[in-house]
Order: sequence, then structure tokens, then C-alpha cells
Amino acid sequence: MSDSKPKANDLDWSFAEFDFAKLVQSCRISGVDMMPSMDMEKKYIDALVEVNRSAYDGWQNLMARQAEVFQETMKAIAVEASDESVAGRRAEIARQGFERAIANMRQLVEMSTEQQKQTIEILRRRFEDGMASMRTRDGSA
Repeated sequence: MSDSKPKANDLDWSFAEFDFAKLVQSCRISGVDMMPSMDMEKKYIDALVEVNRSAYDGWQNLMARQAEVFQETMKAIAVEASDESVAGRRAEIARQGFERAIANMRQLVEMSTEQQKQTIEILRRRFEDGMASMRTRDGSA
């Protein structure tokens, strides 16, 4: 007996075929042009997509760098721990390790800060575009 119910894996969750502009056009209100509003909303959605992509790429780069730092640190610790001739220099090795850890943390913070700046810049540009569009539409520009 076959089950005719769709399974979760069979569902298409994409909106590739969905055209919101056609839906809005089908609900026309006489004397009201919805296309400028549609264009503005599309720009907002595009900006959100760009922000999300930028944030994801930044997160991915940050996580990759953190993994590299962790691997480098663990390798360095393993090498130093296996070297018996460093017994008298343990304090110096610990200081160097601490300085490396601080430098790595600084690099990760700088990467994160740069990513946040890029995300804010995308949002700022979209906000300015929206304000300019509103001024133009109101006739005040």
C-alpha cells in the first residue's frame, strides 16, 4: 500500500516560482500604483539578503580562523610538551604562548569588527536609498 501523503523531503520550500508582483497586480486598487512600493520592498529584501550573506561569510571566515588558531596552538603545545630540554624555560614558553594567544584573539576581534562594519554599511546604504526614494516620491527632493 503506497502512502499518498507528501513527505517532508519531497516538499519544495523555495519561492522561485512565486511572483509577489503578479499577486499585488491582481489585487489592484483603482488610482493606486503599487509598483513603486513593490520596487522599494524588493530593495529592502535584497538588502536583507545581502546583509545575511555578508554576515554568514564573516561568521564562516571567523570560525575557520578560530579553528586554525586552535590547531596551531595545540600543535605548538604538543611540540613544547614533548621537548624535555625546555624544563628550565617553562615560564618563558608560557609567556610566549600567552602573547600568541592575545595576538590571535586580537586578530579574531578585528575580523569580527570588520565584518560588522560591512554589515552596517549595507544597512546604511539601503536606509539612505529608502529615504531618498521617499523624498523623491513626496516631491521634496
